[in-house]
Amino acid sequence: MTKEFQKETGMRIKMQVLQAGQMRKKQDIMLAGKDSQLDLVMLQMDNRGGKLTAAGHLEDLEPYLNDASLTPSNYDYPGDWLGGCLNTERVITGQTMNNVVWSAQAQLLHIRTDLFKKYNVKVPTTMEELEDAARKLTIDDNGDGKPETYGFLSRGWGRLTTASFATYLFNFGGSWFKTLPDGTKVSNLNSKESVDAFEFYGRMIRNYAPKSALSSKPPQNAALYAAGKAAMLSRLNYWHGLANDPKKSRIPGKSTTILIPSGKAGSFPNIPTTSLAISKYSNKKKAAWLYIAWMTQKQIMLKGQKAAVPMCRKSVWTDPTYKAPSPAWGKSAQIAADFGIAIAKPQAIAIGQMRDAAGDVMNVAIRNGNRAAIQAEADKAAKLMSELVQKTEKGMDFAGVIPKFAKKITSSDQLAPIRAEGLDSLGN
Repeated sequence: MTKEFQKETGMRIKMQVLQAGQMRKKQDIMLAGKDSQLDLVMLQMDNRGGKLTAAGHLEDLEPYLNDASLTPSNYDYPGDWLGGCLNTERVITGQTMNNVVWSAQAQLLHIRTDLFKKYNVKVPTTMEELEDAARKLTIDDNGDGKPETYGFLSRGWGRLTTASFATYLFNFGGSWFKTLPDGTKVSNLNSKESVDAFEFYGRMIRNYAPKSALSSKPPQNAALYAAGKAAMLSRLNYWHGLANDPKKSRIPGKSTTILIPSGKAGSFPNIPTTSLAISKYSNKKKAAWLYIAWMTQKQIMLKGQKAAVPMCRKSVWTDPTYKAPSPAWGKSAQIAADFGIAIAKPQAIAIGQMRDAAGDVMNVAIRNGNRAAIQAEADKAAKLMSELVQKTEKGMDFAGVIPKFAKKITSSDQLAPIRAEGLDSLGN
């Protein structure tokens, strides 16, 4: 994309591509040092947006957006942006418009359509149906006690589980935080609903996933699923490409994605979005904005959409030249981008320590499973998280992950991806 931008505008771009952890570390060093050489910042607002906003490191983009000499008249922001994407942009109350959200991956449920059809298993729309499907599709063909196919697969170790677990947490009615009547923000990790979610997710991993799920990272889980070792994978929709690649997968054409089933509180798709921002200390802010405006115009975002990267503009989803990788993938990804919220991690300053604390609760939920033990670990984690909030967030007001304007997913929306794939009659 940078070469295309340079060709169109004559402006030169110096870009450094780093592994995600290295990129974040380098950005932090350059921003803390007020380094004028850093112009553009790519980030996930739910991950680092609060920290960088509170520190004043990101430029207010509203003046650039409203400048007719810098922004095309047909840019149509926020009118052409999906609601879920916009939900993720502002993490602190009163925050300026300091980023433009670009893409929206979603935590979805990848399912083996061939196995659901072969065994006539109902495609799940509720948590109860999800566990029932996992039970029926954990298959031991030769009776040796070692399943050839596991019913469920997801992250199963420590802090890494927070991203995959988040939708289950909120669907059960739990959350990372709650606000007391006096306005104090405290952890909600030890509420009944949150512990219900930990208990359910832990049981799903313990009973229906391979032992390797306890230590595997997302790429390994995706590879196991693509090798045909699991009937369902709870993971970002990005990984559908691997499962559908005939050169790398044993199940091409046999997998699609649906929304993670709803729980007692409803359905809250987790969308870890990617945003573009400008460093407050850049000497080339106008040039940086021109690149952001160029990268987020329809014709460029349509290219990403066609490459199976879910984009945040509404119009690219309805463009007549776009065809989704599968009907259910397209429908579930679009609903998630329109209705979703950024809940992959606790929205806070001390995110790393809080993810570690939540990961400790999950380790108990998976490896032990005893309700009292999960509750005890959750009480311990909640105490630590509440203390960290008081220590690191004085004077800050995080907007919370469910903005008042967020739309609720209906049962019809939940079923839409399943219907799109013609799987709604299974299990009857």
